[in-house]
Amino acid sequence: MKRTSLQRLFILPFAALLLCLAVSVGWLLYQTGQEATDALSQKVLADMMGGINSVINRQLFDAGAALRVVAPDQVAGAANKTPTPIPFPASVNRLEERMWIASGLFPAVGGLISFAGTDGHFVAIRRSAANEFRVRLRGAGESAVRMYRSRGPATEMTFLETENYEPREQSWYLNAVSQKKDSWSPVFIDAASNEPVLMLARPVVDASQQVFGVVARELSLRPLRDYLQTLSMDRNGVAFVAERDGDLLVASNGEGAFALRNGAQRLSVRNNLNDIASPFMRQSWQLVQTYLQKHREAALVTDPVNTSAASPPTPSKLIIGAFPSQYGQIEVAAQIHRDAAGLNWVAVVALPRSDFWGAVNSSVYKSLYLGLLVILLALLVGYAILRWVLRDIRKLTLAVRNIGSGRPFAKLNIDRRDEIGELAKSFQEIERHLRTDRLTSLLNRDTLIAQIEFRRRTDVDPSLFRFAVLFVDLDKFKQVNDHYGHDEGDRVLIEVGLRLQNALRKEDEVARFGGDEFIVYLPGVADEESALAIAEKIYAVLNKPILMANGEHCQVGASIGGALYPADGLDLETLLKVADKRMYSVKKFGGLTFSSDD
Repeated sequence: MKRTSLQRLFILPFAALLLCLAVSVGWLLYQTGQEATDALSQKVLADMMGGINSVINRQLFDAGAALRVVAPDQVAGAANKTPTPIPFPASVNRLEERMWIASGLFPAVGGLISFAGTDGHFVAIRRSAANEFRVRLRGAGESAVRMYRSRGPATEMTFLETENYEPREQSWYLNAVSQKKDSWSPVFIDAASNEPVLMLARPVVDASQQVFGVVARELSLRPLRDYLQTLSMDRNGVAFVAERDGDLLVASNGEGAFALRNGAQRLSVRNNLNDIASPFMRQSWQLVQTYLQKHREAALVTDPVNTSAASPPTPSKLIIGAFPSQYGQIEVAAQIHRDAAGLNWVAVVALPRSDFWGAVNSSVYKSLYLGLLVILLALLVGYAILRWVLRDIRKLTLAVRNIGSGRPFAKLNIDRRDEIGELAKSFQEIERHLRTDRLTSLLNRDTLIAQIEFRRRTDVDPSLFRFAVLFVDLDKFKQVNDHYGHDEGDRVLIEVGLRLQNALRKEDEVARFGGDEFIVYLPGVADEESALAIAEKIYAVLNKPILMANGEHCQVGASIGGALYPADGLDLETLLKVADKRMYSVKKFGGLTFSSDD
């Protein structure tokens, strides 16, 4: 088919398709553009906030669940509905066992679980790596805390150092003791990880309701910060989580809970959103605060948690809206997280409306996007048509390449009744003449050599590639030609070819080398014994009489020489020379048909 014909075949239908789609779809896109933009902005904000809520809830749930493992909730009795006390471990070993269980159930690296008793007893376990822990111990009445390295429960601990650390002076301990209920500590910088963290603490009481210790679980803000920084948004957008009073916890733009202020003592002080460096964050926070002041019901927990704070917190209703600002229209989503322990967080996602393809409503951009869509569709249709037309031509092209590379025969599987089908049939006939001996239909010499080289190049492990070659020469073929004539000689060669094929394995190959000489390729044969067995089988079948046209029988016989790769040579030419030399030695002196001796 001419090139100009192909152009008309593809371009004219595609141009007509483009025109029809442009007219029919353009009007629909123009009418629905604004609605699509609004729906998209709400969906993006809701999806982002859903992901943030999932991370927050997971962090808070892990902290509360780990706490309940060590100090379980009190269970209400079935009869009088009064709390049923669940005894706290009386022994240090039992306490440590529960703490190890909590560390195993919630295996976040850096996670800390600790117990501080009013008598000075202190146990803390922190996972420092996947299979390594830091264990801190102090007995009742002691002053120094001993730190050990451990691989896990019931393993030997290695002493590292002593520390002057008093847990009873920490805010998480003091809050839990004074309030006598689950409580969150203020955010502080953890000395071990240099990351902002907070502690969920639970007081433990005896039978007389007197506090005798506090169990605490550390919550790191790093996972939440890392998640916010992975959110896909424009450089003008921001996502952050803050406390209700405006103190920042984490943000997607790198702002953190603490800002280093240069002063006399260079103290790290809390970052407050009212003083944050980013004007867009300040504006977004002010919009959220204004909304919450006008809609105080949005700040309430829809399903307040009346049990312990270790239970999962319930977020408030999701707030999504568009607010005018000095930066133009801002799309904002916010949600409040509260629990009975004093947690009061606000998660905010704020994006300029321009990020939501504000220009999509203009006819210029609509036409552009529509044109791109139509072109893409046209390309897909064109690709499908070309693939259908050229699929079998590619098969023929690969088959032509395979002839030169030596790759074994592969069936074309082209079943067509057009010009391409005729071309495939002609090619298969040409390939047969190029690769096979016309008289015996065996592979010819060049094809067998090419196939052996191809298999050697493409073997999975060339260092383990092994094979043997046999050089077969008919002993009395000249007498057959002289006595019976060349036509009968050709019949003998055809019969020899058939007998060779039937005597070999399925993976073996045989080729006519020329005249009355044949080459046998034995893949995977690595030793003389195996090759000798096959050679003797060939020798036996070729020594059987052959029935001639006049009813007589003749026995041609054969001399066989062999060579092993790589023992006898590293290239096929050398191997054939070695096999040929050994074949003539057998023809002259007799003996074994295969020998590694020169």
